[in-house]
Amino acid sequence: MKTFVTICALVVLVLAASPAVATYVVDLGTPAGEAGYVLIDWGPVQPPASGGNWGGFGLIPPQDIMAPGTAPTADFLCRTVMDPVFGPAPFAAVIGFPVPVYSATIRHLDGIANDSFMILEWPGSIYISNPATNEYWLQTTFTGLPTPILTIVSLGVPPWPGFPTYGQLGIDRIEAEPIPAPGAILLGGIGVGLVGWLRRRRTL
Repeated sequence: MKTFVTICALVVLVLAASPAVATYVVDLGTPAGEAGYVLIDWGPVQPPASGGNWGGFGLIPPQDIMAPGTAPTADFLCRTVMDPVFGPAPFAAVIGFPVPVYSATIRHLDGIANDSFMILEWPGSIYISNPATNEYWLQTTFTGLPTPILTIVSLGVPPWPGFPTYGQLGIDRIEAEPIPAPGAILLGGIGVGLVGWLRRRRTL
């Protein structure tokens, strides 16, 4: 029993000593905000590329129409999920991170079209939109097994008529939580040792 308590104490110390890894903040639409990340099949920067309201981004002066609990933006720029390779629908865009992430908070637009979407790598991570609402920005957090890429798949079927110009789903920002690799490896090793110790105790 004393050995078990000692191992538990070591686990707590490892967790406390593991270096904190900063949240990845991907500010879509700005070169600085996208630097260091891999972006595949995203649409052009909006609203400069095609005009439109974009939850207030395209107004003069720009405004930020937000759902309660949503953090404001600073640049009034975004990108869309827009991938003709997928055919008429669905559409998808990929973002790659330096290390695997296990959580992502996505600031997305819910407008007059069907802006539902899912995270392909995390089954069950689905947002269902309300197309009857006016355009506004909101934040949705998804979690799953660690992965270095996230594939955002638009579920707007059929796509709205303005898709060829505007894209199907507006994304302003993605904040992802990475796995602190050194601490995770050490913690995993302690876990394996703990399982072995428990098995030996049961066989004695």
